[in-house]
Amino acid sequence: MTAKMSSFNRGGVVAAGAVLMAAMTACSGGGAGTPQPQPQPAGPQISNPKDVASADLCSLVPADVAASAGLAPNGQMDDGPKIGDSEPACSWHSADGKDTFRLSALTDRSITTYYDSRSQYPDFQELTIAGHPAVRANDADPKQSGACSLFLGTKDGQVVHAFTTQVNITDPCATSQKALEGSVPSWPAAK
Repeated sequence: MTAKMSSFNRGGVVAAGAVLMAAMTACSGGGAGTPQPQPQPAGPQISNPKDVASADLCSLVPADVAASAGLAPNGQMDDGPKIGDSEPACSWHSADGKDTFRLSALTDRSITTYYDSRSQYPDFQELTIAGHPAVRANDADPKQSGACSLFLGTKDGQVVHAFTTQVNITDPCATSQKALEGSVPSWPAAK
């Protein structure tokens, strides 16, 4: 009886092991019929893409929008020195000349670049501006430094950089955000 029981126990252990292996394979997703999760696109989606690459930068902020943000109605292309590989920009100034709002198109990167680099910015905040993903990304607190950078995703591979400086510091980010909120809807649609 002992020999028969021993043989039965070994067979039961083998059968139990086979069932356990099958269950582990099914749970781990390793079976041939198990659907695999589909990779999700990285970064935020842009549902209403705009293309500002070929637009006149100074036409991107309508006169009434600039005025409502406390700026002169017409912008002028920056003719000052460029820093590194900075892109051309259009600038609007306040009536007293103490505040400046600059707008440039960055056609070599996506908004995901900034989401992925958030740890590099002591002042970082995710935003939605006029339905577009945007970030506030600064090396210092804008309410102390008087300078604020906002980056808005216009389409895949294109970002608009809005940069405001203030001499009498109030909230430079508010000026950038107000100018963008009023302007983005009028920008050319991406084809």
